[in-house]
Amino acid sequence: MKRLSRPGTTARARHPTQQERGRELVVTTTLTTRIPRSWVIPTSEAADRRPENARILNTLTVLLFCNIFLQRLAIPVAGAQLQLILPITIVGVIVMMSRGDIQVNVGRLRAYLLAMTACCAAGLVSFLRELDDTALTSLILLFGTYIPLCFGLAPADSRALFPKLLDRFVNLTTILAGIALFQFAIQLVGWQYTDVLSFIPADFRMHGFNTSYPVQYGSHLYKSNAFISLEPSFCSQFLGFGIVVCVLRGGSWWRYVMYVLALLSTVSGTGVLLLAAALVLLSVHKGARFATTALVGVSIVVLILSFTPAADIFAQRATETSSNNSSGSLRFVQPYTRTWEALDKDPLTVLFGSGPGFADRDAAAFYLKTSLPLNYALLPKLVLEYGVIGTVAFLAFVMAMFVRGSPSFVLSGSVIVFYSILSGGLLSPVVTALGMLLVSWFTATPEDERWSRSRESPPADPGSPPPPGRLTPAQRSV
Repeated sequence: MKRLSRPGTTARARHPTQQERGRELVVTTTLTTRIPRSWVIPTSEAADRRPENARILNTLTVLLFCNIFLQRLAIPVAGAQLQLILPITIVGVIVMMSRGDIQVNVGRLRAYLLAMTACCAAGLVSFLRELDDTALTSLILLFGTYIPLCFGLAPADSRALFPKLLDRFVNLTTILAGIALFQFAIQLVGWQYTDVLSFIPADFRMHGFNTSYPVQYGSHLYKSNAFISLEPSFCSQFLGFGIVVCVLRGGSWWRYVMYVLALLSTVSGTGVLLLAAALVLLSVHKGARFATTALVGVSIVVLILSFTPAADIFAQRATETSSNNSSGSLRFVQPYTRTWEALDKDPLTVLFGSGPGFADRDAAAFYLKTSLPLNYALLPKLVLEYGVIGTVAFLAFVMAMFVRGSPSFVLSGSVIVFYSILSGGLLSPVVTALGMLLVSWFTATPEDERWSRSRESPPADPGSPPPPGRLTPAQRSV
């Protein structure tokens, strides 16, 4: 007999917009799945799918630890440096793949191949035009930096482990906050700042970063980078992420006190900007009540800060973008104006850019001329090096990495702000690895669910009877 279905449907068609997960009502969309109506990410009530989940969680925790506490370490390669976290991440991917702990994410792999093809095409045009300041090594590093993001956990594993890994991240960033406070506190009692990692050979410590410097010109107090962060700004951004994840997990009040005090000790505005963006996203997600509570909390912190000597320092930082010599201008203004001027040359440069590595060489030339570090963020660096064609394809890959199927709307938005605006994240493994471990490896789209089910389904036994309603080959031949 032939099974009939209603018009406009199939036997397996299902088009719900809501599904029940435990006791929590969840909205499912094509772009971002499993957006909880509550802004707090709950611990999964379902039991772990596999006993190996404990091993997976420990491996992910090790990768998080290395990303936070080993970010200043490098490996000398052909006269340059490679951040240690990149080979650690690649080794972690190989080990987890060999154990079956992660799998290829088909959607991100397609987006990766499209982005890399477009960037290679743009680079090829630049090489054929014989442009100066192009580097094949920059293109190779682009390939290697984003290969780990083509993988991810199985959807069932990601649901079970995501809240637990966030708890581990809160613990690690709480330790980071404690070290940052300790570094600033011992300066207040007379310790003169020195780099405690100076015993490591210089070639094995990352170059090109302002590891730490005075809170203002002539001061004996140095901004806190917790000794191990690339810069105070990186420390502040990781602390900002700690606050965001702590809010999402409903953390204890004393952690917020530690985070805020440590964030202030960095005297860096990028962590504050990250936190402000996350609060906006939380307010959109949670509503007016949360927005009012957050506004009151921020007002109290600002009021207390206004009675301290740090008020003048933060007031100067808030208006520094108007000065060409300030870090705010070098990060948020001049890279974009220089990119706009560079695009005014010819149509081919607009379409295909000036070649891989051009932004880095332009920043180096700017430093030799002015002794000021120019920081190209994601968008100006992409446009300068790979033009409009490479930029559009790569931004599609960014959406696949951090947005599509994300387990947290707020966390995805925070990662995008961190990756694309606040840091030179295109070729920074520290930045991409954090986004990978907090978002990318835990995404799960409907396509991922179907792919995972097809991989897990056991092969059919030739001797087993066919399902009801399906004829065997012998019956079909009669």
